[in-house]
Amino acid sequence: MADLKSLPAGLKDFSLAGKTAVILGAEHPVGRVAAVTLAEAGANILLASQDIGAEAALKETAKAVEAAGAKSVVQIQRAAIRADLAATADRAVKDLGGLEILVLALDTPFYAPVEATDDSAYDRVMDDNFKSVWMALQEFGRVMLNRGGGAIVNIGNVMADRGVPNASLYCAAKGAVRNLVRALALEWARRNLRINLLECGWTEEPGSPALEPGEFGERLIKYLPYRRLLKPEEIAGALLYLASPASSFVTGDAVAVDGGLLCRV
Repeated sequence: MADLKSLPAGLKDFSLAGKTAVILGAEHPVGRVAAVTLAEAGANILLASQDIGAEAALKETAKAVEAAGAKSVVQIQRAAIRADLAATADRAVKDLGGLEILVLALDTPFYAPVEATDDSAYDRVMDDNFKSVWMALQEFGRVMLNRGGGAIVNIGNVMADRGVPNASLYCAAKGAVRNLVRALALEWARRNLRINLLECGWTEEPGSPALEPGEFGERLIKYLPYRRLLKPEEIAGALLYLASPASSFVTGDAVAVDGGLLCRV
Protein backbone atom coordinates (compact mmCIF):
# COMPACT_ATOMS: atom_id res chain seq x y z
CA MET A 1 0.00 0.00 0.00
CA ALA A 2 1.19 3.56 -0.75
CA ASP A 3 2.27 5.71 2.18
CA LEU A 4 -0.74 7.57 3.59
CA LYS A 5 0.95 10.94 3.12
CA SER A 6 1.39 10.29 -0.60
CA LEU A 7 -2.26 9.46 -1.26
CA PRO A 8 -4.54 12.03 -2.92
CA ALA A 9 -6.86 13.69 -0.40
CA GLY A 10 -9.89 11.89 -1.81
CA LEU A 11 -8.36 8.46 -1.16
CA LYS A 12 -7.08 8.93 2.37
CA ASP A 13 -10.42 7.99 3.91
CA PHE A 14 -10.06 4.57 2.29
CA SER A 15 -6.82 3.83 4.13
CA LEU A 16 -6.90 1.27 6.94
CA ALA A 17 -3.30 1.82 8.01
CA GLY A 18 -2.77 0.90 11.66
CA LYS A 19 -6.12 -0.86 12.00
CA THR A 20 -6.91 -4.48 12.83
CA ALA A 21 -9.61 -6.45 11.04
CA VAL A 22 -11.12 -9.85 11.81
CA ILE A 23 -12.62 -11.89 8.98
CA LEU A 24 -14.98 -14.62 10.13
CA GLY A 25 -15.49 -17.26 7.45
CA ALA A 26 -12.17 -16.45 5.80
CA GLU A 27 -12.09 -19.89 4.15
CA HIS A 28 -14.94 -18.89 1.83
CA PRO A 29 -14.13 -17.18 -1.50
CA VAL A 30 -15.70 -13.86 -0.45
CA GLY A 31 -13.90 -14.09 2.92
CA ARG A 32 -10.58 -14.49 1.15
CA VAL A 33 -11.31 -11.45 -1.04
CA ALA A 34 -12.26 -9.46 2.05
CA ALA A 35 -9.02 -10.35 3.81
CA VAL A 36 -6.77 -9.46 0.89
CA THR A 37 -8.70 -6.24 0.15
CA LEU A 38 -8.38 -4.93 3.71
CA ALA A 39 -4.74 -6.01 3.88
CA GLU A 40 -3.97 -4.06 0.71
CA ALA A 41 -5.60 -1.03 2.36
CA GLY A 42 -3.17 -1.34 5.28
CA ALA A 43 -4.99 -3.37 7.94
CA ASN A 44 -3.52 -6.29 9.85
CA ILE A 45 -5.80 -9.31 9.63
CA LEU A 46 -6.99 -12.13 11.86
CA LEU A 47 -8.35 -14.91 9.68
CA ALA A 48 -10.95 -17.00 11.48
CA SER A 49 -12.82 -20.00 10.12
CA GLN A 50 -16.54 -20.58 10.12
CA ASP A 51 -15.89 -24.21 10.92
CA ILE A 52 -13.04 -26.59 11.66
CA GLY A 53 -11.18 -28.25 8.81
CA ALA A 54 -10.33 -24.96 7.11
CA GLU A 55 -6.67 -24.73 8.12
CA ALA A 56 -5.23 -25.26 4.63
CA ALA A 57 -7.52 -22.63 3.07
CA LEU A 58 -6.73 -20.10 5.80
CA LYS A 59 -2.98 -20.63 5.42
CA GLU A 60 -3.25 -19.90 1.70
CA THR A 61 -5.18 -16.71 2.46
CA ALA A 62 -2.60 -15.78 5.10
CA LYS A 63 0.12 -15.97 2.43
CA ALA A 64 -1.85 -13.59 0.22
CA VAL A 65 -2.39 -11.20 3.15
CA GLU A 66 1.32 -11.18 3.99
CA ALA A 67 2.20 -10.69 0.32
CA ALA A 68 0.14 -7.49 0.53
CA GLY A 69 2.46 -6.31 3.32
CA ALA A 70 0.11 -6.94 6.27
CA LYS A 71 0.48 -9.08 9.37
CA SER A 72 -1.85 -12.04 9.66
CA VAL A 73 -2.97 -14.46 12.37
CA VAL A 74 -4.88 -17.68 11.70
CA GLN A 75 -7.57 -18.88 14.14
CA ILE A 76 -9.34 -22.20 13.60
CA GLN A 77 -12.73 -22.00 15.30
CA ARG A 78 -16.41 -22.86 14.98
CA ALA A 79 -18.58 -19.79 14.59
CA ALA A 80 -21.51 -21.73 16.04
CA ILE A 81 -19.70 -21.95 19.41
CA ARG A 82 -19.86 -18.80 21.53
CA ALA A 83 -16.68 -19.57 23.47
CA ASP A 84 -14.73 -19.81 20.19
CA LEU A 85 -16.00 -16.40 19.06
CA ALA A 86 -15.08 -14.78 22.38
CA ALA A 87 -11.58 -16.29 22.22
CA THR A 88 -11.10 -15.04 18.66
CA ALA A 89 -12.09 -11.48 19.62
CA ASP A 90 -9.69 -11.54 22.55
CA ARG A 91 -6.88 -12.91 20.38
CA ALA A 92 -7.22 -10.09 17.86
CA VAL A 93 -6.58 -7.55 20.60
CA LYS A 94 -3.80 -9.59 22.21
CA ASP A 95 -1.85 -10.59 19.09
CA LEU A 96 -2.57 -7.70 16.74
CA GLY A 97 -3.12 -4.88 19.22
CA GLY A 98 -6.63 -3.83 18.26
CA LEU A 99 -10.03 -4.61 16.82
CA GLU A 100 -11.53 -1.87 14.66
CA ILE A 101 -13.13 -3.85 11.83
CA LEU A 102 -15.20 -7.02 11.74
CA VAL A 103 -16.24 -8.74 8.52
CA LEU A 104 -18.72 -11.60 8.75
CA ALA A 105 -18.57 -13.95 5.77
CA LEU A 106 -20.61 -16.70 7.42
CA ASP A 107 -22.74 -18.73 5.05
CA THR A 108 -24.24 -22.21 4.81
CA PRO A 109 -26.50 -22.48 1.74
CA PHE A 110 -29.55 -24.71 1.90
CA TYR A 111 -32.02 -25.55 -0.84
CA ALA A 112 -35.06 -27.81 -0.33
CA PRO A 113 -38.85 -27.58 -0.61
CA VAL A 114 -40.50 -26.52 2.63
CA GLU A 115 -42.35 -29.82 2.99
CA ALA A 116 -39.01 -31.69 2.78
CA THR A 117 -37.35 -29.58 5.49
CA ASP A 118 -37.35 -31.16 8.93
CA ASP A 119 -36.49 -29.72 12.34
CA SER A 120 -32.87 -30.85 12.19
CA ALA A 121 -32.38 -28.93 8.93
CA TYR A 122 -34.10 -25.90 10.50
CA ASP A 123 -31.74 -25.96 13.46
CA ARG A 124 -28.65 -26.32 11.26
CA VAL A 125 -29.59 -23.58 8.79
CA MET A 126 -30.65 -21.09 11.44
CA ASP A 127 -27.60 -21.83 13.62
CA ASP A 128 -25.12 -21.38 10.77
CA ASN A 129 -26.76 -18.41 9.04
CA PHE A 130 -28.40 -16.46 11.84
CA LYS A 131 -27.47 -17.62 15.35
CA SER A 132 -23.75 -17.62 14.58
CA VAL A 133 -24.06 -14.04 13.27
CA TRP A 134 -26.05 -13.04 16.35
CA MET A 135 -23.43 -14.48 18.72
CA ALA A 136 -20.54 -12.99 16.75
CA LEU A 137 -22.10 -9.54 16.92
CA GLN A 138 -22.60 -9.93 20.66
CA GLU A 139 -19.06 -11.13 21.41
CA PHE A 140 -17.15 -8.89 19.01
CA GLY A 141 -19.53 -5.99 19.60
CA ARG A 142 -18.71 -5.96 23.31
CA VAL A 143 -14.99 -5.81 22.61
CA MET A 144 -15.33 -3.14 19.93
CA LEU A 145 -17.63 -0.99 22.06
CA ASN A 146 -15.22 -1.19 24.98
CA ARG A 147 -12.43 -0.04 22.66
CA GLY A 148 -14.33 2.93 21.24
CA GLY A 149 -16.27 1.52 18.29
CA GLY A 150 -15.42 0.63 14.72
CA ALA A 151 -17.06 -0.81 11.61
CA ILE A 152 -18.81 -4.13 11.00
CA VAL A 153 -19.68 -5.48 7.57
CA ASN A 154 -21.90 -8.52 7.22
CA ILE A 155 -21.53 -10.16 3.83
CA GLY A 156 -24.88 -11.64 2.86
CA ASN A 157 -26.77 -11.98 -0.36
CA VAL A 158 -29.87 -10.76 -2.15
CA MET A 159 -31.97 -13.49 -0.55
CA ALA A 160 -32.18 -11.20 2.47
CA ASP A 161 -34.54 -9.10 0.34
CA ARG A 162 -36.02 -11.54 -2.15
CA GLY A 163 -37.69 -14.92 -1.92
CA VAL A 164 -36.47 -17.89 -3.94
CA PRO A 165 -38.54 -21.06 -4.44
CA ASN A 166 -37.14 -24.09 -2.59
CA ALA A 167 -34.97 -21.85 -0.43
CA SER A 168 -37.55 -20.53 2.04
CA LEU A 169 -35.62 -21.43 5.20
CA TYR A 170 -32.35 -19.99 3.90
CA CYS A 171 -34.14 -16.80 2.79
CA ALA A 172 -35.71 -16.49 6.25
CA ALA A 173 -32.33 -16.73 7.96
CA LYS A 174 -30.77 -14.13 5.67
CA GLY A 175 -33.78 -11.82 6.12
CA ALA A 176 -33.39 -12.08 9.88
CA VAL A 177 -29.79 -10.90 9.59
CA ARG A 178 -30.92 -7.97 7.45
CA ASN A 179 -33.28 -6.69 10.13
CA LEU A 180 -30.75 -7.38 12.88
CA VAL A 181 -28.33 -5.06 11.07
CA ARG A 182 -30.98 -2.34 10.98
CA ALA A 183 -31.76 -2.65 14.69
CA LEU A 184 -28.14 -2.77 15.83
CA ALA A 185 -27.29 0.25 13.68
CA LEU A 186 -29.72 2.26 15.81
CA GLU A 187 -28.62 0.65 19.06
CA TRP A 188 -24.94 1.36 18.47
CA ALA A 189 -25.05 4.64 16.51
CA ARG A 190 -24.24 6.85 19.51
CA ARG A 191 -21.45 4.54 20.59
CA ASN A 192 -19.43 4.90 17.40
CA LEU A 193 -19.98 1.35 16.13
CA ARG A 194 -21.29 1.17 12.58
CA ILE A 195 -22.80 -1.94 11.00
CA ASN A 196 -23.82 -2.49 7.40
CA LEU A 197 -24.76 -5.30 5.04
CA LEU A 198 -23.08 -6.15 1.76
CA GLU A 199 -25.58 -8.08 -0.37
CA CYS A 200 -24.04 -10.26 -3.06
CA GLY A 201 -25.82 -11.48 -6.14
CA TRP A 202 -25.59 -15.10 -7.26
CA THR A 203 -21.89 -15.78 -6.79
CA GLU A 204 -19.43 -17.89 -8.74
CA GLU A 205 -18.20 -20.19 -5.98
CA PRO A 206 -17.98 -23.93 -5.29
CA GLY A 207 -21.26 -25.52 -4.29
CA SER A 208 -23.50 -22.93 -5.92
CA PRO A 209 -26.54 -24.55 -7.57
CA ALA A 210 -26.11 -21.99 -10.33
CA LEU A 211 -22.96 -23.83 -11.46
CA GLU A 212 -24.50 -27.27 -11.53
CA PRO A 213 -25.54 -28.62 -14.93
CA GLY A 214 -29.25 -28.61 -15.52
CA GLU A 215 -32.28 -26.44 -16.02
CA PHE A 216 -31.92 -24.28 -12.89
CA GLY A 217 -28.49 -22.88 -13.79
CA GLU A 218 -29.45 -22.27 -17.40
CA ARG A 219 -32.65 -20.43 -16.48
CA LEU A 220 -30.86 -18.38 -13.82
CA ILE A 221 -28.17 -17.12 -16.19
CA LYS A 222 -30.84 -16.02 -18.67
CA TYR A 223 -32.67 -14.20 -15.85
CA LEU A 224 -29.66 -12.27 -14.52
CA PRO A 225 -29.32 -8.77 -16.04
CA TYR A 226 -25.63 -9.29 -16.92
CA ARG A 227 -26.19 -12.93 -17.94
CA ARG A 228 -23.37 -14.05 -15.63
CA LEU A 229 -22.59 -14.72 -11.97
CA LEU A 230 -20.82 -12.36 -9.58
CA LYS A 231 -17.08 -12.97 -9.31
CA PRO A 232 -15.97 -12.86 -5.63
CA GLU A 233 -13.30 -10.25 -6.34
CA GLU A 234 -16.01 -7.85 -7.53
CA ILE A 235 -17.08 -7.17 -3.93
CA ALA A 236 -13.73 -5.58 -3.06
CA GLY A 237 -14.57 -1.93 -3.72
CA ALA A 238 -17.90 -1.95 -1.87
CA LEU A 239 -16.39 -3.86 1.05
CA LEU A 240 -13.51 -1.40 1.45
CA TYR A 241 -15.95 1.51 1.36
CA LEU A 242 -18.11 0.04 4.14
CA ALA A 243 -15.12 -0.93 6.30
CA SER A 244 -13.24 2.36 5.97
CA PRO A 245 -13.69 5.92 7.25
CA ALA A 246 -15.00 6.80 3.78
CA SER A 247 -18.42 5.57 4.96
CA SER A 248 -18.22 7.17 8.41
CA PHE A 249 -21.88 8.36 8.26
CA VAL A 250 -23.28 5.16 6.78
CA THR A 251 -24.87 2.61 9.10
CA GLY A 252 -27.79 0.19 8.94
CA ASP A 253 -27.62 0.20 5.17
CA ALA A 254 -27.41 -2.56 2.57
CA VAL A 255 -25.14 -2.15 -0.43
CA ALA A 256 -25.95 -4.59 -3.22
CA VAL A 257 -23.26 -5.92 -5.55
CA ASP A 258 -25.65 -7.89 -7.71
CA GLY A 259 -25.45 -6.68 -11.30
CA GLY A 260 -28.84 -5.02 -11.02
CA LEU A 261 -30.68 -8.14 -9.85
CA LEU A 262 -32.64 -6.33 -7.14
CA CYS A 263 -33.96 -3.90 -9.73
CA ARG A 264 -36.25 -6.64 -10.98
CA VAL A 265 -39.80 -6.77 -9.59
